[in-house]
Amino acid sequence: MKQFEFTTLKLFLAVADGGSLTTAADKCNIAIAALSKRISDLEASAGTRFFERRARGMSLTPAGRALLQHAREIIYGVERMQSDLLLYSRGIHGLLRIAATASAVAEFLPQELRSFSDAHPEVAIDLTEGTSQKVVEAVLDGRADLGIFLEPVAGNGLVTFPYRRDELCVVVPRGHHLTAQARVRFAETLVYGHIGTETQSSLSQKLMAEGGVDYRVRIRVGSVDAACRMVHAGLGICIAPRLIVENYRDCFSIALVGLDEPWAARQMLVGARSKQGLSGAARAFLRRCVGAGAAQPQRHSPGPIGRAAAAEVSCAAKDLSHEAKHKGPPPSYDPVFPHEDPETTHE
Repeated sequence: MKQFEFTTLKLFLAVADGGSLTTAADKCNIAIAALSKRISDLEASAGTRFFERRARGMSLTPAGRALLQHAREIIYGVERMQSDLLLYSRGIHGLLRIAATASAVAEFLPQELRSFSDAHPEVAIDLTEGTSQKVVEAVLDGRADLGIFLEPVAGNGLVTFPYRRDELCVVVPRGHHLTAQARVRFAETLVYGHIGTETQSSLSQKLMAEGGVDYRVRIRVGSVDAACRMVHAGLGICIAPRLIVENYRDCFSIALVGLDEPWAARQMLVGARSKQGLSGAARAFLRRCVGAGAAQPQRHSPGPIGRAAAAEVSCAAKDLSHEAKHKGPPPSYDPVFPHEDPETTHE
């Protein structure tokens, strides 16, 4: 078997992602005939077919799916190396790549990133936003070092730690009938028109699954901020993370009502493909995230989805309490990287 060329692997990845030679050729600025020959030569070299040629495009064979995973690792690894070296040439020592959900970006990450940047000003940060599923995919593909997402994402394949907890609430106009109760069931809200967010978000998927045909979205918007503005205007109610919408209570004429459902309690996780492959910057930030989650006050019962996570958080919280009291590392284990300096960021 001949050695695979890096350029050929990039072309293979473009065809796999685009689903056709035409799309990949346009993206890579190469003639279709030349691209087709590259793929055919790649298959001949490996002694197996990577694509099924169909009238409407090309789909991966089992061998192609196996190569796809390795190709992504190689390509993103080389691109990460190039990015790191470019940063070093500019006097920046390290790059931290994070993928996170919109709720994590809006609620917790700004203060986490601020404290990390203050401690490690030499590290550049690349933050991307997406749904929980997209965040997990970014980490698995090697496009992000760490991902912050909501539990559960089935079969995510990552090493995960508890990060932060939040709860969903009902956002209504001030003076709304639902404000007469401290907490309401989700079914009680279905008689009112809802303001929904993007359909691919984990929250929208959950609400549609729980409400079924009775869940009526009057207006769909792209963010919690926009949803609160719609509620303020009297156009409906919405379900949203409490820690986000609390920031809007003084700006808009809205009120928050507790949501009396077991799934209203949400556990965020921070995950990586493996602890061993993380850069020094990613290791330091992961440790900081786990510590922040452990120190977060418990605002509600974690419920079935969070009991195991809460137990680990509790253990980490005891370690942090000991460290704060004695101004040194606790004698118990580090829940993330045992026996390592917690502030080390070098490779």
